[in-house]
This record gives sequence, structure tokens and C-alpha cells, in this order.
Amino acid sequence: MAELISLKILPDKSELFLKKFENGIGKISSKSLVNHINLYKNLLEEANNLAKECNEYVGRWLSSQPMEESPKNELAFSGVGQWYSLYGRIKSHELYFSSLNKNGSCEGKIKDLLESNFKSIENFKLDLKLKALHTSGWVWTVLDHSTGELFNIPSNREDAFPFAGMNALIALDLAEHAYEPDFNQDKEGYIEEFLNALDWQEIEKNLPLM
Repeated sequence: MAELISLKILPDKSELFLKKFENGIGKISSKSLVNHINLYKNLLEEANNLAKECNEYVGRWLSSQPMEESPKNELAFSGVGQWYSLYGRIKSHELYFSSLNKNGSCEGKIKDLLESNFKSIENFKLDLKLKALHTSGWVWTVLDHSTGELFNIPSNREDAFPFAGMNALIALDLAEHAYEPDFNQDKEGYIEEFLNALDWQEIEKNLPLM
């Protein structure tokens, strides 16, 4: 029962990302990527500290040990919502880092899906770019399980993440910390560099088994 209501301790993938980006990716420098990964690590540390505190509290409650009423206990439960907010940001960052690598051309199932939904790879990139230019949070490319439709979802919230009934395949971070170090105010240049540096082999792994 405790496992069903406990918060998950999230694994740290930062070393994998640091090794991957030790030489940067195109015009996105290794320095800016390292700083970006450190932000991800801070989010991860905060989420895992919250999870440990909440799980400790729930564990005492399930074992029927007496617990004093205290602000700390109230904070433990209020931290659940904060954890889910952090979880959205963490998973988006992991998807963002995984999407980058300039690894191969767009082929196979992912190419078929993009062409059937957007008519061409270039139309897909244009749709994502136009949404990204007017977004300050994230744009995700997602697959709807019920319809099989592929589309791009923008959000101005940094902690949002498309969960129910969807598979997120690509995540583009539009926060200023993602592009200002290398591109200053040239947001469009950053978006184009991201689209030119997609790791299609890794992205296809995010597709559900069909």
C-alpha cells in the first residue's frame, strides 16, 4: 500500500547529458548546455528532497505510529503538488536533452507519422517554429493514443507536461535561459538550430509500441 501512494525518487541523468554535450551541439555551446543541465539537477534535487520528506511522513502514518501535529507535517502533504509541478519540468528537460544530437536523418515510423499528419517534414518544422515563436514555456510534439494524431502543443507554463493519453516525442524549451546565452534575443535562430539538431533515432524510441 505504501508503494501505491509514495512519491517516486527520480533518477539523475545529468552525467549522461554532460557527456553527450561536452562539445556542444551546433551553435548551442557546451557552456550553455552545462548551465542548463545544472538547472535540471537543481530541479531534480528539490523534487527528490520533497519525495523523501513526504514518503517518510506517509510511512509513519501507514505504520500507525503517533505523529505530532506540526507545520512540518502539513508542509509534507502540501509538497505533493509541488513535486508534480517539478516532475513536469524535469521530464520536459530530459526529453529536451534527449531530442538533441544531430543523429541521422528522419526515417522509419517517425517519418511516416510526420508526413501523414503534416504532409512533409518541413511543414512539421514550420508548425513547431510558429508556435514556439509565440511561447515562453515549452512546445511538445505529442502522439494522441486515441486518434493516432501527431501535433505540436505550446504552453507558457514551465511546469506543464502533456500526460494523459499522449506520448511526448520532442520537447523544445523556450525559457530565456535556454537560448539567451548563445543567441541573445534571436529566438528564431535558436529554434531553427534546435530543429536542425534533432536526434531522430532517439525521438523514434519515444513512440509507443504499435
